[in-house]
Amino acid sequence: MNMKKLSAALALATMATMTAGVPVAMAQSAQSMDGATQQQYGQSQGAAQAAAPVSETDLEKFVSAEKKVNEIRQDLTEELSSAGDQQEAQELQMDAQKEMVEAIQDEELDIPSYNAIASRMQTDAELRQRAQQYN
Repeated sequence: MNMKKLSAALALATMATMTAGVPVAMAQSAQSMDGATQQQYGQSQGAAQAAAPVSETDLEKFVSAEKKVNEIRQDLTEELSSAGDQQEAQELQMDAQKEMVEAIQDEELDIPSYNAIASRMQTDAELRQRAQQYN
């Protein structure tokens, strides 16, 4: 086992899941999607949704999904610390990404909508304040 590679994989996986939450994870998995799926989860659709107002219903769904995503992210971080090698770390990350997608979809949000709200939450103080009422 090459410890430098394992350490790099763990750091990369942890940073990828920690930086901007699912938007980063979804961008990574979107690279391997076919054309039809890319259109469904495409950036142009996400960009259009980023400009649209966020309804209270969608915001409530987002907050609930975000709680689940954060739990999955936290579990992944713990699991990565005990990963035996780079391949195991990658498998753990892929499984976590699938769980994150399912958690978002379970809240009846699509990935572009979730990503758009997550992006806006980083810069829109009013939206963050509105979201706090659902915590």
